[in-house]
This record gives sequence, C-alpha cells and structure tokens, in this order.
Amino acid sequence: MAMRSRIEVKTAAKQNFARCSRVFLMAGALLVIAGLIAGLPTDFITTPTATNQQLLDVQNEMSSVLAKGNSATLQETNRALNDFLSLYGGLKNITTAGYLAVLSLLLSLGVSVLQVGLSHIALIASAGGEPKTSQIFESLKSFGRWLSLFVMIFIRTILWACLFIIPGIVAAYRYRQAVYLMLEDPGMGINKALKLSRELMRGYKGRLFVLDISFLPWLVLSVITFGLAELFVIPYRELTYVQFYRDLRMEHPVEGLLAKVSVVTPPPASPVA
Repeated sequence: MAMRSRIEVKTAAKQNFARCSRVFLMAGALLVIAGLIAGLPTDFITTPTATNQQLLDVQNEMSSVLAKGNSATLQETNRALNDFLSLYGGLKNITTAGYLAVLSLLLSLGVSVLQVGLSHIALIASAGGEPKTSQIFESLKSFGRWLSLFVMIFIRTILWACLFIIPGIVAAYRYRQAVYLMLEDPGMGINKALKLSRELMRGYKGRLFVLDISFLPWLVLSVITFGLAELFVIPYRELTYVQFYRDLRMEHPVEGLLAKVSVVTPPPASPVA
C-alpha cells in the first residue's frame, strides 16, 4: 500500500475525531490543563534587573578583589560577594529558582507520559475501534517505562545536537515512531523500539517534517484563541501522526516488525489545511 497524501491523512484524522469527539475533547482538555500546571513553577522564576551603573559598580568591586588576590581582606571579599548576590536576587532566590525549574521539568515529563495516553486512544480509533476515556490514563500505570523512553530519546537527541543543531533535529525525527511501536507491542524494549523507529523513518523524515509544517496555521489559531483551540488541535494533530505511522508500517516493513496493522481509508474529500 502506498503512502497517502497529506490531505488524505488529515481527512482520516478528522473523521476519527468526529466519530469519537467526546473522548478526544476530554483528552485535549486534560493535556491543556496539565500543560498549564506544568508551566506554573516557571512563572515564579524572575530574572533580576539592575541599572548599568549598578552592574558597573559590582563588576569593579569584584575585579578589585580579584586583582588583590591573597592581599584582599576577608571583609572586602565578603562585601563584594554579598553585593553580587544581592544584585542577582540573593542565594536563597537562586536556589529557589533551581528547585522550581526542576519541579517544572518533572511536571513536563508527567505531561509527556499523559500524552502517551492520547497516542493510545488515537491508535485504537485509527484502527476503527471505540476508545474509552479511562484508556487515556493507562499510560500512567507504566510511568517508569515511558519516562525511561523519553529520557533515552532526550539523551540521544542532545548528544547529536552537540555536534550541530541539524543532526539533533534529524535525531528527533528518527525516534518519532518509538511510542507507537511500544504501544502496539507492550513487551517491546526501549532500545528495540528506538532501533525499529530509526529503520521506519529511514527516507521518510522529510515527509514527516512537511506534515509538521502544515500545522503552523493551527498554531496561530491556538495563539489567537488563547489556547482554546488546543482542545481540538492536540488530538487532531495526534490522530494525523497516527495515520502517518500506520501508512509507514504498511509502506516500509522492516526486519523484526511485521506489517500487521490495518488502515481505515477515508472517502475522497476536498482539500484541507
């Protein structure tokens, strides 16, 4: 079976959304709320401000102490350090900002695991099934498994990005199918999922990139509606990516992975964005 066009893939996604709109709207709402909660800690992290003269005074004070070296008195050193910490919010605020940043990261990882629940029901709907609201939360039962996957993807992507930004982007696309592979085969290990995802995406990264770009107008709509449109856009986008995955499985079978999934083919429709 040949890969469907972007329009056909999006049409199938919209049809599945319409057929199971209640559960997908619920999933969209949960992810929007979870995303807002995850972002709350960063709202309390403030960047200190200072005038140019204050910055210059502290810089001169620190430079003077460093220039004196061992001859600088303990009082001079303490005063320079206290002035520096005072200018940048103090040690207590710096430590608090670090805690808040870590908390925000942990909450973001939790949102990512919840996103797996959306991927799960999208797979069910794309195969013609009727997903249930309770299935959105099934990914939380294997929180450690999914967290380990995301950490591995993050590490591999960052390592490639250290070479240059382009290899990092390529690496991110290379592992995009790992979640779907592990959802369809709960016994699949992380390393195998990453390897098979890499094989599946060989020669198809550009096609998925174009699909990503096609959602930019929806991003603008989300900004205009202050995020309200995300209730539809989040599940619609995920349903589209699942259709892409199913086509990829049929079009590009790889060793160790049988093309055993079915594709719900939509009737012809007019072009959509």
